[in-house]
Formats: sequence, C-alpha cells, structure tokens
Amino acid sequence: MDNAHITSQLQRLALDINSASIQFIIFGSNDDCSTGTIALDSSTNYRQALENAVFDNPQLLNDFASTAIAIHSQHFALLPQQVASDGLSENVLAASFTGLDGDVLTSEIAGTDAAVACEVPSGVLGFLRRTFATATIMHHLVPLCSYCMRSYALDTACLHISIAQGEAHIVAIKQGQLQMANTFHYRAIEDVAYYAMNMWKTCGLNASRDKVLLTGDNNLRRELAEQLRQWIAYVMPEVLPAEALKLGRNAMSVPFNLITLALL
Repeated sequence: MDNAHITSQLQRLALDINSASIQFIIFGSNDDCSTGTIALDSSTNYRQALENAVFDNPQLLNDFASTAIAIHSQHFALLPQQVASDGLSENVLAASFTGLDGDVLTSEIAGTDAAVACEVPSGVLGFLRRTFATATIMHHLVPLCSYCMRSYALDTACLHISIAQGEAHIVAIKQGQLQMANTFHYRAIEDVAYYAMNMWKTCGLNASRDKVLLTGDNNLRRELAEQLRQWIAYVMPEVLPAEALKLGRNAMSVPFNLITLALL
C-alpha cells in the first residue's frame, strides 16, 4: 500500500452540492484542510454535469475514512421522524408539490424528532451511492439544524441565519427544541429580514432577550444585521466553534456550510 493511499484513508471528505457547483473539504490527516469549489457545466443535464465534475477531479475519489454529502433541494418538507419511519415521505412531498419527477431522499436530524424529505433529480442519488459507496447523504439543511441543536443551550432562543447571494437558510431554536427550518431564494436583503421577522414572531421569540446569529457572506451579513437591529436587540455574527479547529489551521477560511457538514 503506497503512502498516498494510506494518507487518504486517514482523511475525511465532505461535499456540498447545489445546482451550480460542488463545494468540498478534505481534512483529517494533518494540520491543514483542502477546500475548493467546482463549477457544474450548465450546458448539459444536471446529472451528467455532476458526474463529469466528480470524475474530472480525482482527488474526490480517494479511499476516504468517511464521506458526508449535502444536497441542495428546493422541494423539501420538514416532518416528524415517525412519518418518515412509516414510509410516508413521498406522500408528504407529493401533497406539498405538484409535478415531482425526481427521487426522494429522507434524512433524520440528530437530536430532534424531525426529518427532512426532499426531491433529488432523477439518477443523482444512484450515481452518488455508486461512486461514494459508504457516504452519508442528506438534505443541505440537516447539518445546519444539527449544529444549532448541539451548540445552543436549553435556555437559548435564537434564529441562526446563513446567507449567501440570492439564498438564505434559517433555523429557529427555542428551549433546546428545533422550531422551524427553511431555505429560500430572495431578491433583496429586505426580503430576508421580513421572512426572519415572521419566523421570529411565529416562534414567539423575545426581541429584547433572544438573539439572531449570522453566518455566510460578510457583506450580506452586515446588511442584514442593520435591517434586523431596528427590531431585535441582539444581532451578531456566529463565533466559529472551537471544534472547527480540528479541521486544520486554515479552518477560519472554510465556508460555514462545509464546517457544519464536516462536524457531523
């Protein structure tokens, strides 16, 4: 067995796959981690573009100790684990969205009694399971929800908002329980603030005591914070968790979505 193969077996891989790109982090065998973004070819169908991107980047195909994959999907439902255990995930999705023609993926959220059922483009799950035989595959909200459940105390009530250009992910935690979680596309930062305030009100959070924690793009975070501070006293950036340092010395530069996925 050569040294490169031994090294890969000591490493872990995490992939965050959306409609336009694959983000990845390789970590675990030394003091540094390797990260990158691979664009998907928009001129071909999604499954073929994904296959091409993976096979064109052989560093993703090493014999890793473990692999975690998060897939972005806009057609999803947060539901009780019992519903998923009863095999009703597909029924829930079919009742929630019309014209679904992909495969259904169901992912439990650790530390809760909730699961996420989502639609994945046809053939993608099969490709990922063949190519990454031992991988854990989940909806992209699962790592963020799991992180929030582990990180916030029983007496903490908060919204965690992770924001990127055109897309926001929001998780609400209250008294150690997952209250709500959602992903949505937006046109203006005011749309995110409006949605966050609606979630805040729905979950019964207190504007003078509870808090909003922000991750994601620095400029967008600042814009959103300015909006939310008109109504909420405690709006602040999320502090990188100490456990993230196990990813390597350059963990500060790793996108937060990959940190939460790698720390599952």
